[in-house]
Amino acid sequence: MMMQNQDNRIFNVLKENPLFNDVSHAGLQEVILNGKQKTWTKRICFLDTSKTQNSFYIILSGRLKVYYYNPEKDRKITLFILSKHDAFDMYQLFNWCHHDVYYETLDDTEFFSISILFLKQWMQNNITFYKNALEYSMIKMKGLEDYVTSSNLDSTAKRLAKLLLQHTNATTLKLELINGLPHKELAQLIGTTRTVLNRNVQQFKEEGIIEIKNKQIKILNMARLIDRVNQ
Repeated sequence: MMMQNQDNRIFNVLKENPLFNDVSHAGLQEVILNGKQKTWTKRICFLDTSKTQNSFYIILSGRLKVYYYNPEKDRKITLFILSKHDAFDMYQLFNWCHHDVYYETLDDTEFFSISILFLKQWMQNNITFYKNALEYSMIKMKGLEDYVTSSNLDSTAKRLAKLLLQHTNATTLKLELINGLPHKELAQLIGTTRTVLNRNVQQFKEEGIIEIKNKQIKILNMARLIDRVNQ
């Protein structure tokens, strides 16, 4: 009974995932029967090929950082923060070129794991998943394009403003996904150092744009934040 309840919960979560839009009930059930739930505790770090060579993962809950690390300069650049409904690794699924990225869990994170070999065969009979996965990949690539453009053309203050605006709920004005992260993590998201980020955060506080309590950032003046983005 417990296993059945777990399968039902996973079925409902995956059914809400855009990757499975228009996938039949039977097709989704087949995926669940051939996959398994896993949980990795906070701050587990691994190189992509160590876990993704043979398995494809869909996040059920929690957050996962995807980053590039340069050991010579001891610098990290965060490429994505993945959360519920995100999946990895599309490179392995579509046989794209090898890429050396690292993954790190930012919370206790729950995944649904599926064999890459099974998923490739299953996609042949479930072409809508293939199309959805390509669309998902294009959205992520567009995000990287925006990141590279901003990193080369925008000031640190503007990159910080864009980051905050991107992750702010327009209704509640609360920061989502990145809230509670230390400044070092935020710095890696916009391609700068913690020292430089701290100076800009302090400036935003002095301008009355944000306040920070217990690592939680609150937007106080959305209009000024938008002005910062448009400068």
